[in-house]
Amino acid sequence: MPVIAITFLFSGIMAAKLSQTLSNYVASGLSSLIGCYKYASPLVIFLVLTYSLSFILKESRGAFAARSILFFLKTRVLACIWAVVFTSLCLRLSFFPQAFNGSFNEFRGSVITMIMSLAQNSFSYAIALAVVVSLLSSKFPLIFKIVSVPTRLIEKFGDILFPLIPVFMFMVGVYIYYLPAEVNNIMMKEGANALDFSKFKVFGMSLAVDSAGGLFGIYIAISMLVGIATLLWHFGFVLFIRKAVSGFSIKHYFSNYWIQMFPFLFATASESLSMPLNLVLVNKHFPDINKMVKDFTVSIGSYIGINGTSICVFVMAAFVAKLVGVELSFVELLMSIPIVIIIGLGVPGIPGELLLFGAPLAAFYNLPPSVSTVFITIFVGLQLGLPDSFRSGVNSTDNSLVCIYLNSEYKEKNI
Repeated sequence: MPVIAITFLFSGIMAAKLSQTLSNYVASGLSSLIGCYKYASPLVIFLVLTYSLSFILKESRGAFAARSILFFLKTRVLACIWAVVFTSLCLRLSFFPQAFNGSFNEFRGSVITMIMSLAQNSFSYAIALAVVVSLLSSKFPLIFKIVSVPTRLIEKFGDILFPLIPVFMFMVGVYIYYLPAEVNNIMMKEGANALDFSKFKVFGMSLAVDSAGGLFGIYIAISMLVGIATLLWHFGFVLFIRKAVSGFSIKHYFSNYWIQMFPFLFATASESLSMPLNLVLVNKHFPDINKMVKDFTVSIGSYIGINGTSICVFVMAAFVAKLVGVELSFVELLMSIPIVIIIGLGVPGIPGELLLFGAPLAAFYNLPPSVSTVFITIFVGLQLGLPDSFRSGVNSTDNSLVCIYLNSEYKEKNI
């Protein structure tokens, strides 16, 4: 599927180059879709986050369940910190925000500004309402049944979306070709000056991003950054498990489990679709794992075990912000970790799930309205395909490592 997706993406760029009418038609449709997304995303965040929080509360009554969820969240925090450090080093981001000149009061003011911007947008209210409804669902089972319906529909939509990915990637290719003109149109509508795409450096190479070919190069570059960041994290996690779990073999893990699981995840970009295979492979190659431990951690991991997605969010956010002329800092990325973790509790485990993060992060980073729209447009367009595949591959394979670790805890401490 990644090869097919890239082929259709490149075909879309070529088709748009040959047909201005096609380019205008597709670009107009996707622009409308993204415009609707900005208004619909608070509702989507509320629906999926409410169910996920309700499910976690429902399943975390026992000591083992609570310990499992806590471990998942700890690894998520560490993955986010790794992503911030990795992204800051690769993109050579400054430590403090651009406007910071050394004054503590000035730094405090910028922090307060970001917090206030977060407190005044619809995403914060959606998150707060999701928390309230999920708490009520623990008292009233009927509420849990009601909130589970939309999420199941979203996951089914992911199954329907999978065979349509090549078509959508073709449209994204057309859109990427049109993107420089579309960005300037957005800026003009917002009453701002046209965005001057300059040379963009990554890995020491300069990429001209004022053309379709340049944007295709940017897409490949950001995909490779996501791939390197997520795979390095996963390998570090494997080394931790080797040290923490007696008898764990790195060779056995990669040559038997990982070599079968990762390609399927990479192809489908869906944790929900691949969960049955994950259960089968964990059972086959790690038969000593307790069935209760396996069923609980692998299933709930599809909701909260999204280390790859968390890493992808930070790489994408800093990369796209830099692309539109906004230099985020290490501190700004670090401060947005709680937002990424909270929203991450509500991702539905389907292709394109990073859609949920674009608009809330633009609000948190207090981007100007014109730049915010451009940021969301590019963020949504470039997160499909290869970035989706890398983050999905690491999400579910990380869950198997959590399963192995928690099984050793279960045996040793009888929790």
